Amino acid sequence: MIDLAHESFAKHGDRFFLEESGGVLIVSEALLKKEHVDIQKKRWFLFSRIQEVLEVAKQRVFDDIKQKELERHGEVSALLTQLQTPARFSPTHDLPSEAVLLTNQTTVTLSNIEISERLFFVLLGKTKITVGENFSITEHIDNEDCIREHSMARNSPVWLGRNEAVSRLALENIERMPPSSIGCVLGRFSLYNTDLINIVPKLRIHEAHGVGFLWLYTERKEHVAGILKDDQMFCVGGTETIWLGGYAVGVITKTRIREDCEVEKLILYTKEKEHVAVVLGQEKPFCVGRVKKMFFRDYAVCVITKIRAHKDCEFESLWLAASKEDHVAAVLEQEEMFFVGRVGRMELQEHAVCAITKRSHKDCVVECLRLHANRKEYAAAVLGHDKPFCVGRVKILELYEYAVGSLPQLTIHEDCVVERLELSAKRNQYVAAVLERGKEISIERVRNIWLWDYAVSILPQLKIHGDGEVESLSLHASGKENVAAVLEHEREFCVGRVKNMSLRGYAVCVVTKMRIHEDNTMESFVLDGRRKHFSGILEEGDSSIELGRIRRRGFKVPREIRQKLRYTLVDGGGKEVGEENIFLRNKTAMLVLFLAICFSSYRWL
Repeated sequence: MIDLAHESFAKHGDRFFLEESGGVLIVSEALLKKEHVDIQKKRWFLFSRIQEVLEVAKQRVFDDIKQKELERHGEVSALLTQLQTPARFSPTHDLPSEAVLLTNQTTVTLSNIEISERLFFVLLGKTKITVGENFSITEHIDNEDCIREHSMARNSPVWLGRNEAVSRLALENIERMPPSSIGCVLGRFSLYNTDLINIVPKLRIHEAHGVGFLWLYTERKEHVAGILKDDQMFCVGGTETIWLGGYAVGVITKTRIREDCEVEKLILYTKEKEHVAVVLGQEKPFCVGRVKKMFFRDYAVCVITKIRAHKDCEFESLWLAASKEDHVAAVLEQEEMFFVGRVGRMELQEHAVCAITKRSHKDCVVECLRLHANRKEYAAAVLGHDKPFCVGRVKILELYEYAVGSLPQLTIHEDCVVERLELSAKRNQYVAAVLERGKEISIERVRNIWLWDYAVSILPQLKIHGDGEVESLSLHASGKENVAAVLEHEREFCVGRVKNMSLRGYAVCVVTKMRIHEDNTMESFVLDGRRKHFSGILEEGDSSIELGRIRRRGFKVPREIRQKLRYTLVDGGGKEVGEENIFLRNKTAMLVLFLAICFSSYRWL
């Protein structure tokens, strides 16, 4: 006898759902047992007659697996020949006792019930579906009922993952469905190169739960045609991650996030220009709602020109990367600047670095702006810019590799103070353009300057505007060649007023070429490195390197190096403190501590 629990794809009570080539068979175990008994009686009669005709020695023994298949075929075929397929069918909590065969001629009405997602998708491809009110789908759980009344709905999260082609009947069913007619709680929604993507606007996602992960990707335009032609928006509520790729990038124009909800990540990725045609064809920018982090890759970078941030939204991070120049052509060709509002961290990589020249800085604050270009062509559009361009209000500015060369052309908003300017270059060619230019680079309203490796070599060209004071100057060079260009300077260069200075690695030798403002008092001065790093300083004469006034507590220099420096140590009140006094104070403190220990020991005796 057929094993219904194994052969069926869903169950409800003692009714089982079997997927047949002709449709969906709903049958009870009791009915199948009755058919099995009748078939067995007929089979025994035929078998006994055959035994009379055939010799037992010539009888072939059927394989167990083949025998089971014959049994199943006989039992199911016997049922199918007796059934009349209904023209209409409404699955309810109480299914009919007789066997039912649902075919592509059966109209199945789904109303006031909740069914498992597995049953729904089988019905979608095998029958004509009409969706009424109060219909929802839920998680499929083996050996549990697949149908519930609407009032008893479980609302369990559904994890939908499909990548297969669907039948024409399924597409017709989806097209007939009203928007937002299928209620569900989506835990994860992943559709890849399938027409089922068109079902997205038909979903009514539970607003209290949103979607844990929404992932749509397709290389065929027709897979998203149903969504894009619909005037209504698709509401996703609060979502952890929205990932759209290929033609599915266009779905972003139809996606709405509830006012009181927030999306953790929005990721757009596509390598073909036509994939973003729908987005770029939008006459007006569209709002993406409250999004924390946005990551756009290749042609999807152009989407940034059409996005309008929520009025009360601040992006936690915005990451743009484009591996080809053509990926950002649409950004550079437009006359108007694009506006993204307030951003916590904005990072532009590869050819997307040039997008900074088209970003509007009006009423915009970026906590951290990082430009990273490890190939010269990535920064070509920026380096070849005719006029300086403003990056707006930026608190932290980080330029990496070839992007360091854009520093002479960058300006900040007039009422902005940059908390930190960080330049990093691992190779000499990354800063070659700046060094060859040889001109001074005016640094206005910058509190902290960090230079790494070859970026240290452009220090002599940095000029602090006016009488400004730098909160800290930090230099780090991992190789001797990193500072060669600085040490080749015949004359000293002025670094102005600096409160805190930290030189590490081979950068310690740069101090031999520095000149600090004469009325400057440093809160801290640190030289940190191994003996090989100090070779350039040790070659200098005693007291030949002028440092000026330094707070005693912040003076961190190896003792063997101090004789090469000329400095004045002061205490917190600005009073001069000689190193001899410091030594005596330390000895006195140690003596007092020793006497205190001795006295304490004496009392215990």
